[in-house]
Amino acid sequence: MRRHVSAVHRSARSLGLGALGLAVAAGGLAVTAAPASAAKAPKAPTTLAVRLPNSATPVLSWGRSTGATSYQYQIDNDSSFSSPEVSDSTRNNRLVPTRNLSRGTQYWRVRAERDGQFSGWSSSSFAVTPVGIPVGTYPTDGAVLPQPDEPPLLRWQTSRGAVSYTIEVDGDSDFIGAKTYTSRTTSLALPDALPAGDYFWRVTASLEGGYNSQPSPPMSFILGSLPSPKLTYPVDDINTAIEDVVFDWEPVPGAITYDLQVATDPGFNNFAFTGQNIYGSRYSPATTLFNDQFWWRVRAVDLAGQSTAWSTARFSFKRNWLDTPVAVWPQGDEATPDSSVDPLDGERKFYEWTPIQHASRYVLQVSTDPNFSPNFTSSCYTAGTTYAPRGTGFDACSPAPGLVHYWRVSGIDDPYPNGGVPGIWSTPQKIKWDDPAPIGTEGPFQVVTGMRAALTGTGAASTTLGCGSVNCGALSATPVFTWNRQPGIAYYKVVIGLDENFTFSPLPNVEQYQTRNHFFALQSGDERSALAESEAGLPYFWYVIPCKADRTCGPSPVKRNPPLPGAHNFLKASPGVAGLTSSDPAGSDITFSWQDYIDTNAATPTYGETGQQSAKQYRIQVDNEPSFAEPLIDQATVDQATYTSGDRLYPEGRLYWRVQAIDLQDNALTWSDVAQLVKSSPAISLKSPVGGVAVPGTVPLTWAPQAYARGYEVEVYKNGDTAFSPPNRVISASVANPAFTPGEPLAASSTPYVWRVRRIDSRGNQGPWTAGAFVSLGSAPELLTPGNGANQAFNGSYFEWTDVQGASGYQLSIRAGTNNQTVNTVGTAFAPSEIQTGTYTWQVTALDSSGKVLGVSPARTFWIDADAPRVLKVTPKKLTAKSTLKVRFSEPVKGASKKTVTLMRANAKGKFKIKVKAKVKVAKKGREVLIDPKGRLKRGSYQIVFTTSKIKDQAGNTLGDATAGVPSL
Repeated sequence: MRRHVSAVHRSARSLGLGALGLAVAAGGLAVTAAPASAAKAPKAPTTLAVRLPNSATPVLSWGRSTGATSYQYQIDNDSSFSSPEVSDSTRNNRLVPTRNLSRGTQYWRVRAERDGQFSGWSSSSFAVTPVGIPVGTYPTDGAVLPQPDEPPLLRWQTSRGAVSYTIEVDGDSDFIGAKTYTSRTTSLALPDALPAGDYFWRVTASLEGGYNSQPSPPMSFILGSLPSPKLTYPVDDINTAIEDVVFDWEPVPGAITYDLQVATDPGFNNFAFTGQNIYGSRYSPATTLFNDQFWWRVRAVDLAGQSTAWSTARFSFKRNWLDTPVAVWPQGDEATPDSSVDPLDGERKFYEWTPIQHASRYVLQVSTDPNFSPNFTSSCYTAGTTYAPRGTGFDACSPAPGLVHYWRVSGIDDPYPNGGVPGIWSTPQKIKWDDPAPIGTEGPFQVVTGMRAALTGTGAASTTLGCGSVNCGALSATPVFTWNRQPGIAYYKVVIGLDENFTFSPLPNVEQYQTRNHFFALQSGDERSALAESEAGLPYFWYVIPCKADRTCGPSPVKRNPPLPGAHNFLKASPGVAGLTSSDPAGSDITFSWQDYIDTNAATPTYGETGQQSAKQYRIQVDNEPSFAEPLIDQATVDQATYTSGDRLYPEGRLYWRVQAIDLQDNALTWSDVAQLVKSSPAISLKSPVGGVAVPGTVPLTWAPQAYARGYEVEVYKNGDTAFSPPNRVISASVANPAFTPGEPLAASSTPYVWRVRRIDSRGNQGPWTAGAFVSLGSAPELLTPGNGANQAFNGSYFEWTDVQGASGYQLSIRAGTNNQTVNTVGTAFAPSEIQTGTYTWQVTALDSSGKVLGVSPARTFWIDADAPRVLKVTPKKLTAKSTLKVRFSEPVKGASKKTVTLMRANAKGKFKIKVKAKVKVAKKGREVLIDPKGRLKRGSYQIVFTTSKIKDQAGNTLGDATAGVPSL
């Protein structure tokens, strides 16, 4: 047997062994091939048959026609065969189309051919079943899917041979205007955010060639609403008073924003505050609430913009700012109204009280009525905790000397509209002041002496507190000024400048600040109620001008060069806000907190005093660099010592933040030290597949939903690439729901795929990646026929394998040495026209709808012997009466016996008609035949005759020689 590599297909003429006459010299004897038949048309094929292993694999076969060397065939959906879908020829007697046929009845016919002569057509038909309708499997019809834990992940059974699926989703069962999606797998995680409600869905399968199934029967599911937020603070207690108004609730996974309502009635008819599109789950209004009783509620807004129900518990609380100033100076009561009056007989004329949190300013009331009736009461305002009356005619809160009066003070929390939030009145004090005793005698104007600056009136009046130096250095707040009284002086003018020449002043009308007192403090109604911070280390200068009753005054320092002697200076350098803390940076929304500015000042002594300065508001800045260069990540102004952004979430990574107090005059005070944190939101929790598990290449990727997520980014990498290099990335997608289905199956691979997911929060910030790994199994076909090592007829080869779920086609590979021939087919069988002699291996690869490998079968071997056995030699070369003849074949044969091998002697006419009795014995395992005549051979001519149809090689090829010549005796 001669074996060699060949093409899968070869011409009919090259394999027409039985039709060729051929003579070969063999040991001097003539060996003659079987005589060729006359060139005439063969008979038409019979016994046409169809076998359908599956809907895409019609195996068409017919009986061979005697003498036929090839067959022509046609397949058409029209019995007239006017435009055949398939038309070709083959030497095989089986045919399997490699592409999809149109649905319905198919007609086919075949005819035999020999040397250009054709038989008539033999015809039959078969039915091509419609494209299989997909069957939905999940969610079950009418299922309720709680959100966001069960995203709409649609699954269906595969349709045989489908290359793609069209999925329709609609809110109505008529599917008019439905959203459509395509997938090459058998599942779809809806990538879009859908509002809560009921939905209908169906699937249509498509085959290669544009053949579609009918839509699957509609199925429905109900997308549940997100749960309402659970409120946590303030607790639901109408009798519990809170001072700092902060609202807190548990985040709802699947929500992108929240709406907040605060009302003064449980029916929410009268709103005190409403907030919309709040990104975090904690919120404090930029401006605090009034003192009152309130009810509050929150609702979440999902990815589709649909709101949940309001939180069921309408929490109530009472906002009550109870901080109360305490009188420091002067103090008195009904029994001893003058008990704390200065022993210098009215020398210390000022009111002073302790500071309280949240107070941006204070209102002082002075009244001759212990009940502070309006007609007998004057009100004055100041940013500090010292009020120095300027005397009758200069301000309203200057009682006449010797007059018994009452005073009280309360804080005001700005910037609440309509005058701020009022605080609680201090305990009223009953006092009277007398004019201080005159000193000296009136004389020429003199430079004022004894100038001191301090944070409070008591500090200014002290000889040990405050600063009496010309150059005072830094004071932490706008100071209270004092000086020694001069003889004969009726009042004083206080001048404040930005330079020693007093050419610039923070108080444009520099000489309007007149007082009969020798204590002075800025107050509301002045051009400035508080001084701004000193810039670039440049101090403020202050000077006191004495004036007499005739309204003549001493020299003014304004615009004097050289400077007028007697000015003092100081730096205004407020302390930076202290006590900066932030919430857990692993949380998605970050809460920043700090000390109330009163506490910061109390911890910052200046010349023996603690500061009394309050903050009306605070400015907070957040950025990703410590220089806080524009643009900032966030900046806000609030009136409480806490802040949680409502209109943004922060990016991951290191963040820097700082806080600045803002006083009543809207002066921006010293920045705090810069604090920092590393924002690290929680990672996604992967559900499936994880841990390197082996799964089909169509498996959905799922993970747990996360609060604050607007969507997710998902990536898949091949080759086990945990470095996530772009060349290995096979999937990159963005979805709204916590599930993803590949649009195309992942190719089978023993090397793991690595996938990762990260959250995109409501503001578009990217969260940390979470990675997992899995192995894509794919699915390999099982080879059915031919068996391993089997022989195939060169013109009757046939290959068949099992169907693989999810496969839309197959690739049959036939190899011999380095020659590799492939055939792509939609079916699970193939019948080549012919294959030349050789030893081959074959295997089948299942391909998914995108042409990627689902699985590869193991390889099998088979062999082809296309050559007929021949007589190589007949011995002996010289015949004797006792000779035993030996016939040697080109390859082992079977079927040789005395019935199929006959020794013939020629008669007198030279015709080989006389049969010689002989024993026939097969030797050399079929390669030789021994012919032992009975008795002696007579003289004459001899010939060996073979029944060729009965003598065949192992491949079934019949003997090519009909006779073999023998030497004459």
